Amino acid sequence: MNTRRLAQIALLSALSVALRYAFGAFPNIKPITAIFLVLSITLVLADSLMVMALTMVVTSFIFGFGPWVLWQLLAYGVVLFLWKMLCYPLTKSLKSATIRGVAQSVLAGLMGILYGLVIDSVSALFYQMPIWAYLLNGISFNLAHAISTALFYPIIVTIFARLEQLTH
Repeated sequence: MNTRRLAQIALLSALSVALRYAFGAFPNIKPITAIFLVLSITLVLADSLMVMALTMVVTSFIFGFGPWVLWQLLAYGVVLFLWKMLCYPLTKSLKSATIRGVAQSVLAGLMGILYGLVIDSVSALFYQMPIWAYLLNGISFNLAHAISTALFYPIIVTIFARLEQLTH
């Protein structure tokens, strides 16, 4: 791994940590899922997974460390893989940039729901509780995550596109 790539991963991780901390008072309303999704399409998947893992581990020292950090890593790994391999490629074939942007935002929101479903399911298994109890209890958090991700996604895409133009 060269110095430029390492610096890029470190800076993007630091940005994600700072934003997760800044939005800490708002449960599940954070731009980091949108950032991770954008990074998964602008970087190699391994690099976006490294940014995600560093972000979640570092912020766990701020917000609390427990087995849920491993579940967050698993859930984001699933989300980023599906986004990179399935969701984003499906939207690339749409001809209208507006429709493509709306479709990507809606799918980004659905990735927030998927993240919550994975976390809730693993939690129910780990704590040996009925899965429906976790799914029902998490509805408001998962919806907040989905809506915030759908709203943050076009903003993050625009910012990263402008940064890309500046660096080239």
